[in-house]
Amino acid sequence: MKLDDFLRLPHDHQQEQLWFRGAVLANRYEDTHIYLLYALDLFFVELQYDAVDNRLLRLSAFTSTEPLTPYLPLLPDDLLAELG
Repeated sequence: MKLDDFLRLPHDHQQEQLWFRGAVLANRYEDTHIYLLYALDLFFVELQYDAVDNRLLRLSAFTSTEPLTPYLPLLPDDLLAELG
């Protein structure tokens, strides 16, 4: 699946694609937010959850490596070499 195809999907279908086809790469925590980073085919998806209210706040899909910066210490070296 290409990024454009993913972005055209309804929100609930985007989440289904992540759960059934995506690979969780990392998670991180900031204050009351939980962030999950997925790889799906040739792009990445970040989910931001409110840990207090247990709800999804944001879904961001991207191909750029810049949004990966907060995850770099959490990612395996072999993945970083591929992105290099």
